[in-house]
Amino acid sequence: MSRWRRLATATAVLAVLATGCAQQVPGLGSYSAARAKAPDAKVEIRNTDHGPIDTLAGNAVADIQQFWTQEMAAQFHRPYRPVSAFYSIDPDGSVAAPCTDEPSDIRGNAFYCPSRDIVAWDRKVLLPQLQERFGDFLVAMVLAHEWGHAIQKRTTLPSDHTIVVETQADCYAGAFTAWALRGNAPHFQITRPDLDRALSGFLLFSDPLGSEASDRQAHGSGFDRVSAFQDGYEQGVPFCAKFNDDRTFTQTGFLSQDDQNQQGNLPLDQTLDQGPKDVDAYWQASYQKLYGQSWKPLAGVKPFTDADRPQCDGQPMLDAQYCAADDTIYYDTDALSKVYKHNGDFGAISLVGIAYGQAVRERRGESASTDSQSTLLSAICSTGGYARDSFGQRDPARLTLSPGDLDEAIRALLDAAGSSEFTNVHTTTGFDRVQAFRDGFNNAKSCK
Repeated sequence: MSRWRRLATATAVLAVLATGCAQQVPGLGSYSAARAKAPDAKVEIRNTDHGPIDTLAGNAVADIQQFWTQEMAAQFHRPYRPVSAFYSIDPDGSVAAPCTDEPSDIRGNAFYCPSRDIVAWDRKVLLPQLQERFGDFLVAMVLAHEWGHAIQKRTTLPSDHTIVVETQADCYAGAFTAWALRGNAPHFQITRPDLDRALSGFLLFSDPLGSEASDRQAHGSGFDRVSAFQDGYEQGVPFCAKFNDDRTFTQTGFLSQDDQNQQGNLPLDQTLDQGPKDVDAYWQASYQKLYGQSWKPLAGVKPFTDADRPQCDGQPMLDAQYCAADDTIYYDTDALSKVYKHNGDFGAISLVGIAYGQAVRERRGESASTDSQSTLLSAICSTGGYARDSFGQRDPARLTLSPGDLDEAIRALLDAAGSSEFTNVHTTTGFDRVQAFRDGFNNAKSCK
């Protein structure tokens, strides 16, 4: 059997909701604003039950429209025209939302209807689940995405391709989030750690595994959507407004029936064996191109288990770590097995890739310390470069990526890469780690 195997996500496929943009997602717990919020907004919501979910949605509507009142004038040099109406729908009730036939059409959904210029949401299923599992602000983010479509109606569509339209709306939601983080949203005061939950939510709004970017219903992979959201957060509305067909998307279909049957996932034993070898092969081939120097082979790459954890300079090894003292990369097969189970094979391999990134820093004459924030982010950036190489890899002796693998890497960065078992650094947020990975994916030479 050829060693060329495709990696793939280990999580269940999430169904695309029928009529709109939101999707039902599993939860990660709740959070709340850190400071006192403004009094509840006075927003007319049609068909409301006057319950707490519609109060939350009304607060989001008020803050989002305040944001766009400011941004439309500043960035598009025109006044903002408010959305015409807002509808709260019980999918088991008797009232249907405009642009739908039955109340049940909106179950698990929220959408903007351009022909009627309205925003509608499911107050019984979608918004309560988001609030319970991710906290109040994810509700605002979902509605901010829908407002992105309202802004497209008021300005211009960026493309005829759905994935460009949808990720531009994600970008606009990211710009709103940055505005809220700066303390401008009266009803949603958030902190940097809250963004990790937001990214987890956006990551799970991905299309079904194996969907093509060209599909007319495509919204993007989790990586595509998080990338757009982070671009909006970091660069604001002017950047989002420039979205077009030149944007790179990573959502791809399976390349073979065998790959699809296996959901592209390497077996665990092959993941733990071939994954580190593939990262090593990448650096052997790429180090000279990136840094103008020959790659110095490592003294060793050694797996271990929880029961036989080695030490480096008198300290127990982390779950995946480079030890400069003996020029060896160590990885805990028990710990990576858990990452494999929860995040998928490329999540586990990416953590080994970060250990290689530490070795790369040592070879460049820089610190490879495991308790330095800059070192960790640099090593993660280098792993993003490896991921980009794997994404386009067609060498039969190498591994390449399957649909969902980049989402696996992000999940591992949000979860395992922030744990004390993996790093001594506790000052980075998942947002920072994902951004560093994306920096390397976009340009491996940018990693410092």
